[in-house]
Amino acid sequence: MGSPLSPDPDQPDRIPTQAELDAEDMAEIARTSKDRDLSSLYPRRPDEPGPAPVALAVHARIAWYGAAAMGLITVVYGFINLGLISDLLRQRLVEGIAQDPKNASPADQVNSLSSFFPPFMLVMIVVFLALEYPMLVGAANHHSRHVRNFFVATIVVNVLCVPIGIDLLLRYPEVSSVMVVVAWVQAGLLVISALCTLRRPVNRWLPESTRMKPSKMFRPGAQ
Repeated sequence: MGSPLSPDPDQPDRIPTQAELDAEDMAEIARTSKDRDLSSLYPRRPDEPGPAPVALAVHARIAWYGAAAMGLITVVYGFINLGLISDLLRQRLVEGIAQDPKNASPADQVNSLSSFFPPFMLVMIVVFLALEYPMLVGAANHHSRHVRNFFVATIVVNVLCVPIGIDLLLRYPEVSSVMVVVAWVQAGLLVISALCTLRRPVNRWLPESTRMKPSKMFRPGAQ
């Protein structure tokens, strides 16, 4: 059994030398300094996120309000002229049968299609708006990245439907060309609203994504 004052480092019960104690202190100071530097570079997100960024709480809403106004103008105009639009669509379908019967709609469905699609597409404009606004407000009020993502996805689907709606509802010589401009303005404002919610300050303010990495799904014991 070694002496308490033995300098042999292999003895577990020996008293450390002053040099060893100094080395341990210096190592601890270095670790503390490194941790402090890392925390200053990558500060923890505060538990209270604070107010929503202006891009999400103000700019995105202003653009969406403009898009909603354009959409409602289209809806009002469409229902006022619903009979005219249905007749024009019916005429187009009949002409399509005469020009290309193989790729055209069945002749016995012309009346039902021309009567169904115009009001359906006008109602869908309102449905999209009714879905988008709560998600836009909810993303800011509830500090939710998932709600923001659903909002953007809904905007994408809505914008993709705009060219179809223009073609079936508005692209006729008898319909005012101003309405086509109104529809494209709506699409542009929707895109601007979605882009506002994707800006960097918004992404920093929203909580981190909780998506599961594919590698975790294949680890042993993963649920």
